[in-house]
Amino acid sequence: MKRIIISTLFLLLIVTSCKHQTQNIITEVTPWGKQIFYVPTFNQQQYNITAFGATTDSTINNQQAIQTAIDKCNKEGGGTVIIPEGVWRTAYLELKSNVNLNLAKGSVLSFIDSIPLYAVPTFTRWEGLECMNYHPFIYSKDQENVAITGEGIVKGNAQVWWDLAKTTQLESLKKLYDLVEAGIEPVKRNCLDFDPTSYLRPSLIQFVNCKKVLVEGIELQSGPMWTTHFIYCESVIARNLSVITVGRNNDGIIPDACNGVLIDNCYFSTGDDCIVIKSGLNEDGWRVGKACENLVIKNCKTKHGHGGVVIGSEMSGGVRNLYAHDCDFSETERGLRIKSMKGRGGVIENLWFENIRMDNIKREAIQINMHYGSSSIQPRTDSLPTFRNIHYKNIFSNNSQYAVRVKGIDNQFVDQIFFENLKMNSKRGIVLENTQNATFKNVKSETVKEYPVSLINVNNIDFKTIKLISENDTMLNVNKDVKNVTFDIVNNADFKVLNNNPSTNPEISIQ
Repeated sequence: MKRIIISTLFLLLIVTSCKHQTQNIITEVTPWGKQIFYVPTFNQQQYNITAFGATTDSTINNQQAIQTAIDKCNKEGGGTVIIPEGVWRTAYLELKSNVNLNLAKGSVLSFIDSIPLYAVPTFTRWEGLECMNYHPFIYSKDQENVAITGEGIVKGNAQVWWDLAKTTQLESLKKLYDLVEAGIEPVKRNCLDFDPTSYLRPSLIQFVNCKKVLVEGIELQSGPMWTTHFIYCESVIARNLSVITVGRNNDGIIPDACNGVLIDNCYFSTGDDCIVIKSGLNEDGWRVGKACENLVIKNCKTKHGHGGVVIGSEMSGGVRNLYAHDCDFSETERGLRIKSMKGRGGVIENLWFENIRMDNIKREAIQINMHYGSSSIQPRTDSLPTFRNIHYKNIFSNNSQYAVRVKGIDNQFVDQIFFENLKMNSKRGIVLENTQNATFKNVKSETVKEYPVSLINVNNIDFKTIKLISENDTMLNVNKDVKNVTFDIVNNADFKVLNNNPSTNPEISIQ
């Protein structure tokens, strides 16, 4: 009887443990299989910053009080550090394991706009290059089970930093790149030793080499550079966030060489890309050798920004396994964008974009570009990037400059791209250049200005059940070598082709 009771208690313990574990796991079904994300959990102990001397006095720097609360919480096994209602001025903060920094409704964590307060050499990755630079405003390195949550605001007050960027940011970046090429180890690449001093701005929030990270519920405003930057992290969850910032390079959420990132139900109005995936720049990215992989992006909305979901251009470590779905993008310069250039190297592969709606996109609704020309640093090698196995399904776009624009390199084509169930309204239609093995299935493209389809140096392109509507009599514009192209047209019986290279005979089959 005693043995039976012990066995029963043991089984109950197992069941209870399993239930507890399940509650702290999010499982997303993706095209590559189930992707698991671990939600941080914390002890019930709370640490209100007012108990450590924090005050809403507008002349006081609360850095010491808030950091003391974080340190004590961590030392005593973890819990929640409470930022109560009110405006709390502070300089930089460092989060530690098992600590949840919670911003109550009505609270503003307001960072002091004095650059010298942040001139503490801190390990970071600046546009893909490892270095020591200004301290990010909220920073966490080598920690586990850590969060920033609540209903309050993190305010960067970054105008002074934006003014700094207008001076010699590029000069500082070139100095850093010289250190990289000279083989100087990252901890000795101290940008604050530059003469004049570093003009490389810090991130608003940055996690480096952390596991089980949660950023949830808060509003992020006016960061100095990138807003929420995750570097070398595992199991990251960013959800229910509002990112509102208009400064130069104010990208919203930036997973950088991370493994397992969930971005869910976030709103963006930014001065740069809204969500952008990175993995290192050129030689330094190859040295680190970490891809950004296993990412799920869903239920996100944008109102302004350079791009909705963007990959690159710092992607030398590679990007793979990304699933973005059920998002609405409006008023951005581009919708879905992949960008790189000759010299970056790296492989971008296994990407899926589904159920995406876009309105009033200023340039391309969908862009894949191996000729990105706006990089701060030009590569000094000839290593070529690789783009392959990219899927777009159930994409709806109204009023863009281009519907789809793909541009590979002459000797490195974009390979294996698949479009299914697209309904696009644009001025300039579909343009493919240096592209091979592409399929368009059930596509409706309405073009109001130029040719519905333009093909430049392509091979093995299959347009299945495509409907083209245009004010232009010519449906297809052909340049350079065009091989193995098939059209299954459901309208436009008089399908006119303009061949701009009469010396070649394009291999086109129209059914």
